[in-house]
Amino acid sequence: MAIHYTVQEKLNPLDRDAAPKHYLVAKSLTHVDRKMLIKDMVRHTSLTVQEASTAIEYLFESIPRYLELGMTVQLGELGYFKVTLQSLGMVKEEDSTPSTLKSIHMKFIPGKEIRERVNNFPLQKWKE
Repeated sequence: MAIHYTVQEKLNPLDRDAAPKHYLVAKSLTHVDRKMLIKDMVRHTSLTVQEASTAIEYLFESIPRYLELGMTVQLGELGYFKVTLQSLGMVKEEDSTPSTLKSIHMKFIPGKEIRERVNNFPLQKWKE
């Protein structure tokens, strides 16, 4: 298998008069939902459907809860989840308050082994 990609022409948002450039963009062929993930876990482990379902549901419930408590959620060698904030830049420190918050993001930072594995996936141009 390979990561499929398309080529898209994009303008430079900082210089709209510059010539557009072409970039590779990953093409998702489909998605894996909870049910598919659970079926795959059951097929490749000794877990029952109920056990796999309980484990997945626990992750979906517990990760946001721990992030809300101000924790980083480490999933072993898989990687970790953390919260990042995007806010307006203020000249004075005391002006940086929650009212300057633009958005809250949840980031997943992959572990070294999985990151290296993904970085070595072959690429294949998507034929429409």
